[in-house]
Amino acid sequence: MEPRTIRLTAPCSLRHRALAVRLVAEACRLVRGERPGDDLAPGFDVRDPFDVAVVSAFAEIYNNVALHACAGLVAPQIELAIAATADGIVVEMTDPGRRFDPETVRSPDLDALPEGGMGLHIARAMLDAVDYEPGPPNLWRLSKRRVAVVDPPVVATRTA
Repeated sequence: MEPRTIRLTAPCSLRHRALAVRLVAEACRLVRGERPGDDLAPGFDVRDPFDVAVVSAFAEIYNNVALHACAGLVAPQIELAIAATADGIVVEMTDPGRRFDPETVRSPDLDALPEGGMGLHIARAMLDAVDYEPGPPNLWRLSKRRVAVVDPPVVATRTA
């Protein structure tokens, strides 16, 4: 499969989050090689670990950008560029918001079950790479390879 790039420019707000997340989910469907045909079919397959990882991680980063980087800005826009291949996906999101230093984010105390502050930790745990280039514009690059699902080998057993 040759690389396909899907682009979206949208307001950077929680109101437009579902649109951005749906677009990423549809790109995951392309990576899986699912054929279009049923326009009502959900793009996000909760049974597929690849979809779950990519969509969940993207949603967390999007939330952080909308709530923190772009908060208080007048009509900020995000730009998405999603490259989907048979091997995986790369999601690039740019925003005009405040700079951020991911190195200052400490790993959360998972025993305390914090209510917030988990987004970057979740994204890093679910993806192969989470890269950030401060701006503005700020650039987030999220990438994950799709690992081929192979059925376990059948082992013949001998019965007496």
